[in-house]
Amino acid sequence: MKKLKHVVAYVRVSTLEQKKNGYGIEIQRRDVRAFAARSKVGVHRVYSDKAESGVAEDRKELQKLLSDCEGGNIGSIIIPSIDRLSRDVRIAENLFWKFKELGVRVLIADMPNYDADNRKDVLIRQIREAIAEENRKEIIERLWKGRRERVRSGRPSGGMVPYGYHRRRKLFVTHPVESVIVRRIFQMIGDGSSGKEVADSLNRNGYQKRNGKAWNARQVLAIGQRHELYKQGLFRYGTVSTTNSKLAIISGK
Repeated sequence: MKKLKHVVAYVRVSTLEQKKNGYGIEIQRRDVRAFAARSKVGVHRVYSDKAESGVAEDRKELQKLLSDCEGGNIGSIIIPSIDRLSRDVRIAENLFWKFKELGVRVLIADMPNYDADNRKDVLIRQIREAIAEENRKEIIERLWKGRRERVRSGRPSGGMVPYGYHRRRKLFVTHPVESVIVRRIFQMIGDGSSGKEVADSLNRNGYQKRNGKAWNARQVLAIGQRHELYKQGLFRYGTVSTTNSKLAIISGK
């Protein structure tokens, strides 16, 4: 008896894309469902990668999808658009080649008439892959320039807030609890304690990390090595830096 192969879907969003463009997972799922309804097929499963870069090849759900394709369980994959598969031409082409080798048909919701056996359709697909890659590079370049300008003007670059600080009206200020822990780390290291000894002391006294988990030696030493930040209030982004003495948590050299 011939094995029944499933129709599945793959969606992906990076945190940045979801924030800037609003093309979130649920919107992609809706587009896939609408395409499937028009094509009169049912979607057995949706593989969903959240907060994953389009240039990452080790995405968890993508790897599960590839594994299931290799297992012969999948006949067709629906993707909402080319850039959901990847924003890198090489990666996208490798994936299309892999799916073809496995006998899996790729359906593209925003290219409803796409035919993988039609050379012109394949060319259009490849052009769209190149556009997706270029768009990604433009986004990165704009972010890079914007963050450099923020640092030049004495503001934090954005992104993750360093330990010991938090945001207030888009500016960094010292965190009342975390700054105490930073001072304790520097004091104990200055007194000759090892990273493990400092971590053990913090954990015994109920001092947790920002995520509520216990400290370890590596994390303690990572903070202890950031002298410019905690002693001078010096923030860097690439080759650009700014110093705000009001953000210095540790006094002295």
